[in-house]
Formats: sequence, structure tokens, C-alpha cells
Amino acid sequence: MKKLLVALTMGVLAMTTQAETPDFNQQQIKLQLQSMGTLADQNAFEYLGRIFSDEVLVDYTSAFGGEPATVPRVELMKSWAGLLPGFDLTRHDLSNMQVMVKGNSATATADITANHYLIDPKTGEQGFWQISGSYHYQLEKGENGWTIKSLTLVAGPEKGSRDVLAKAGELAKARLTDKESQKISLK
Repeated sequence: MKKLLVALTMGVLAMTTQAETPDFNQQQIKLQLQSMGTLADQNAFEYLGRIFSDEVLVDYTSAFGGEPATVPRVELMKSWAGLLPGFDLTRHDLSNMQVMVKGNSATATADITANHYLIDPKTGEQGFWQISGSYHYQLEKGENGWTIKSLTLVAGPEKGSRDVLAKAGELAKARLTDKESQKISLK
């Protein structure tokens, strides 16, 4: 029994010393991708904007039709700020991230499930819309690290009703102002 325990211990130690350190660039990219969902859900658009390149190709055509568009990151943040704060809760859950780095360029994919909850302030009725699918990203490395220069949603199944999108858009400005007033200042 002692020999077996010693052999197992030596095996674990050998595996530990041979384990590779996770690639820094891949980890930084995964952090940026995870931050995209978290910062959007927290309506932290000033910080969210920093993880995007100055110009961003956005393609949500698989979910909403239209055409892909290249937009300044400021305009992208204004667009999201015109909708997401109107919800009582959003949760963008990214998983299964895959990253391929080639010099100062990278591609990545992640599975996404985005939940959107809205409680009607007049009736108390809860609305819900969920969309699943995957994101496909192109990233570039600059002076301040990796930024997203292209974002494509490949839409999958949906649950609930898209009706909550219009209502959230109506409520977004007032709710964002309320949330902004709750910020703390470190100055």
C-alpha cells in the first residue's frame, strides 16, 4: 500500500511540474470576452468601451436582419446604453471560449446565452427574452492590450418574447440616469 501511495504522489508531482503555464495572450483575450458580458450587464459602458477597438464591425444579422456595420466604439456603447439599462436584469453568460492567436491578431469564439428580464413598472408583469448562440470575434493587440475589432453573433434558439426589447428601449434613458447617480467617486 505504501508503494502505491508513493507512486501516486510521485505521479501527481510529475504532472504538476510538467503542466504548462497558461498563455498570457489567450488569458487576456478570454478576460476581455468575459468582461464584455459582465460590463454590459452592469451598464458600465465607459469601461466596456475600452475593450473594443476604435472602429468595430458588428454583425447581429442572424438575429435581427439588416447588414453588418462598422461603427465607432463610442456609437456602439451609446447604442447598447440606449437599450440594456431599460431591463431590470440582463445576464450574458459566455462559455466554451476558444482563442487562436497569430502575432498581433486573434480570433475567438464563445457560446452565449443572453437573458433579459423586464418588470413592467405599471402592471408588475414580468417579461423575458433569451437568445442563445455563439459569438465570433476578431481581436487586435495594441499598446493597451487586446481589443475586439469584430463581433458577430450566430443566433441560435430563443425563449420568451422579443416584445421586451421595445419596452426596455423606452425605459433605458431614465434608468441609466438613475444608475449613473448611484456611482461612487474615488476622486
